[in-house]
Amino acid sequence: MTNPSAVSDSTPPVESTASAVERRDRSIAIVAAILLLIGMPVGWLPGSTSDVIGLIVIGIAVLAIMAGLVMWLVPRERLAPQRANRSALILGVVSILVGLVFWTGLPFAVGAAAIALGLSQRETATEGRAMATAAVVLGGVAMLATFVLLLIG
Repeated sequence: MTNPSAVSDSTPPVESTASAVERRDRSIAIVAAILLLIGMPVGWLPGSTSDVIGLIVIGIAVLAIMAGLVMWLVPRERLAPQRANRSALILGVVSILVGLVFWTGLPFAVGAAAIALGLSQRETATEGRAMATAAVVLGGVAMLATFVLLLIG
């Protein structure tokens, strides 16, 4: 007689879907970090030595904020589906608003979180898909506009 709990292929693990979402979140954060690390030096470095130090400090700070948003806030908001769509939309609007100070790189951090949370809510939510879609669009526009503004100065 075999023990059904000992058979590893009997049911797929619950973590498989969670890990796919986490992998997508990490991919979004990596793309945002790459855009940040390409755009920031172009926008900052034509100046003096103090600009290099400022670039490094701001870059590290923005990467830390991005990690906090994508690895802590987004999974936490997913656990409360009744407010996750609203939170995604708020992140999208904030990413546009901090785009006014594009040289800080903050739109990359907030935009990545808006995209990650918005995409997951588009897949799982039956209500509020329009808010999730708006969050993805706003986050993407903020990141793209910031990248272009950093490149053209």
